[in-house]
Amino acid sequence: MKSGQMRRGGILAAQLLLLAAIGKGGLHAEPLALDVAVKRALAKSPVVAAAETGLKGAEAREDKSLSALMPRVDFEESYLRSDQPVAVFGSKLNQRQFTLEDFAIERLNNPDSTDNWRTKFKVSQPLFRGGQLHQNRTISKLERKASEWDVEGTRARVGFRTIEAYWGLSLARESEKVAEMALKTSEESLRQIELLFDEGSVVRSDLLSAKVQKAGFQNQLVKARGKTRVAERALAILIGESEDRGWDVATLCPPGPDEIPELDTDQLLGVAKQNRPEFVGLKVRWYSTGAAVKAAQGNFLPTFGLEASYEWNSPNFASDQEGSYLLGLGVEWNLFKGLSDRAELKEAKSGQEMLRQELRSLEDRLILEIEEAVVAVTTGRESLQVTRERVSQAEESLRIIRKRYGEGLTNVVELEQAELVLSSSRLEWLRAVYDLRIALARLRLVTGELVGSLPALSCAPRGDVSKR
Repeated sequence: MKSGQMRRGGILAAQLLLLAAIGKGGLHAEPLALDVAVKRALAKSPVVAAAETGLKGAEAREDKSLSALMPRVDFEESYLRSDQPVAVFGSKLNQRQFTLEDFAIERLNNPDSTDNWRTKFKVSQPLFRGGQLHQNRTISKLERKASEWDVEGTRARVGFRTIEAYWGLSLARESEKVAEMALKTSEESLRQIELLFDEGSVVRSDLLSAKVQKAGFQNQLVKARGKTRVAERALAILIGESEDRGWDVATLCPPGPDEIPELDTDQLLGVAKQNRPEFVGLKVRWYSTGAAVKAAQGNFLPTFGLEASYEWNSPNFASDQEGSYLLGLGVEWNLFKGLSDRAELKEAKSGQEMLRQELRSLEDRLILEIEEAVVAVTTGRESLQVTRERVSQAEESLRIIRKRYGEGLTNVVELEQAELVLSSSRLEWLRAVYDLRIALARLRLVTGELVGSLPALSCAPRGDVSKR
């Protein structure tokens, strides 16, 4: 039995050394503040880059809509050789070379082949298109603005994920320290029990139970170091750094009273309606549907346009050229389009109503998310106080029970239970700090203030968890 215990102890020790070597060996830890981590994540995130690329596309469409309001200039150069009567007749007229002999019936019916080089500049300018051009311009501007809010929303979500990963790494490392402290405490208890066993004050079952307790804490430490490794990798991926680079993140610390904002849900909802990217972006798109309705109504109105051109015609390229101009003003009014214009207007109005309902739905969701965030901050603050007191009580309880056990006034089961309670209390306190930190970040996220309030979400190292 003793050799089996030694083998298990050797395996656990090897696991601890392996994880320690993987997690810490050879890494140069660089200090990394929370706001710096978020800025690096935003700069290197492919999701943010994709959203910014989409914004460039929206800006290009806005530029394209402006071109529809500007004049169009075309240049044409063409060559024609033909003996077709109409083509020959027109070419000679444009070249101003038509003579009286060309009116002869035989020459009109059977003309000789004629060459014609034509150089032409043409300018066309829409004057009125039922208001569609200006409405399309308005739509493209609003879509570009909505895309800007899409980018902000993406940045906020990436920032929140980075905050979760940052504090997740801090929580994992602090949990690892708690596991080390629990193991150290169990080792101290084991040494005490071994002394008492050598004196004959306790039975062998107490000694074996203490060794089992120690092995359990060793296993917890192994798992804690594994979680730390995963947390390090998660943060490295988000900030776009290599796997073999270590980061010294801030110690997980409870927020101070000045870090918790006023928890007035109505006020927070007002802030969210002004700053939440998803809400503002959807509202902008709803405005865009109003312009789309007006553009569809323009199908029922006449259109006006201006066209001007100047051309040169000659039987030889770039010589003996004769010029002429053309200036025209056109009006077009469609009277029947197979009801497609009515269907287009109906579709535009349907899209406007759909976005209006989506906006109402999103507002309801905002109310619920803000309420959830406020409750999470409130309960997190209360949980933090309760778990802090529990840690103090568990530490005092273990001190008393250990003394009583040494005097033979209690059994090993109560001692082991006290050790477990202290370890779990410390972990619960750390989890409460983490939950409150994340709840504050989520509150900033749902109100649209996350990225701009990063310094308020940071904290500096404040010493060992056992002394808090």
